[in-house]
Amino acid sequence: MNKNKAKSMRRVIQAGLLVLLLLILILYNLYISEFLDFRILSIGDLNPYGGWNALKDYLTDSSYEFEGLSKSMALTIALLVMAMVGGRFFCGWICPIGAIQDFGTWIGSKIGVKRYQALGKRNSNPLFIKYPILLAILLLSIFGYGAIIAEFSPWRALLNLPKLVSAWKEMWIGFLVMVTVFISASVIPRFFCRYLCPLGAAQTLFSSLSLLTLKHSKGCSRCNKCLENCPIGIKLSPNDDNISPECIRCMDCVDNCKITTDISIALKLGQRNFSSKYYVSAVLLLFFVVWLGIPKLWGGSSMVSGIALNNLKDGVYQGEAKGFAARIITEVSIEDGRITGIKVIDHHESKGWYEEVFMVLPKEIMRKQRIEVDVISGATKTSKGFLKSVESAVKKAVDTAI
Repeated sequence: MNKNKAKSMRRVIQAGLLVLLLLILILYNLYISEFLDFRILSIGDLNPYGGWNALKDYLTDSSYEFEGLSKSMALTIALLVMAMVGGRFFCGWICPIGAIQDFGTWIGSKIGVKRYQALGKRNSNPLFIKYPILLAILLLSIFGYGAIIAEFSPWRALLNLPKLVSAWKEMWIGFLVMVTVFISASVIPRFFCRYLCPLGAAQTLFSSLSLLTLKHSKGCSRCNKCLENCPIGIKLSPNDDNISPECIRCMDCVDNCKITTDISIALKLGQRNFSSKYYVSAVLLLFFVVWLGIPKLWGGSSMVSGIALNNLKDGVYQGEAKGFAARIITEVSIEDGRITGIKVIDHHESKGWYEEVFMVLPKEIMRKQRIEVDVISGATKTSKGFLKSVESAVKKAVDTAI
């Protein structure tokens, strides 16, 4: 695959996936607004940190019980598996934040913004910027500050873009970060990817194990002409045949030697060349199969309460329990011994994740007349916090009846 064809294919895939994402988000917002009775995916399914949240809970919460893989957890697995097989392909071809940055770079070139290839006169080593950020985020998450970190996430802001007006007051920091990511890319290509993105940092660590690698040939003079427009600012190392794991696999440098007709950089599986066309197809397929396929085999997450919902005394009862961010307070109405109403009185859950929980689960509880419902994929902690809050309220009705 020649350079121009690879670049065109990448732009088409990036644009197509970004449009598809926006369509999914628009349909989802119509769903939670109850204009539609279906959605393709939930916002929670698009949370790439689901696997980390589950691992953190397993290690730090003694009450944690594994009850199946959600799509959010599978997304984390898909990203890491893909990195180990094909490097940071997600960053270069799939990531919507990456696509926004590439668009920002293109806009900057059209309006004449002066472009720099690095941060400072010398390309700053992301080891001293991006990885401390990743470590800090992991530690803050472990200590219970995940909801605060989420306020700064451009990914979360992007997922809530269709409701920008209504979400602005609660999520203005994230939206401003997203705009900053776009503007910064017009000055330094992929600035966020190179220096700040914690998800990119995690993938880089795993991409160092990649089965498919980019290598320059023995006859390569390492003049770096083929990398003049590298969006990550990578330079060929005189001591290593492999391209840096920071590479986002845009494939612009492959078959792009400007000095000779020899191939200066090629994609290899071991010592054998691997077609760029097959590489793109195989890694894309791997990503979607792992993300959307694994939950069908090992999915399912529900909460079952031991409280029998019979002989309940009529009245209005309040309950509370810990959710993702803080306590969730609910109000449960009992009439003729049945649950007839469930309201959320107070909560501090993250915008974009709690809406479906608070819309769907009350209906399911009232329909079944039992606290035995499936949690919302990607919003497990909010779901279980809500259900435990309802359970604590209903327990008061049971206790009163006794």
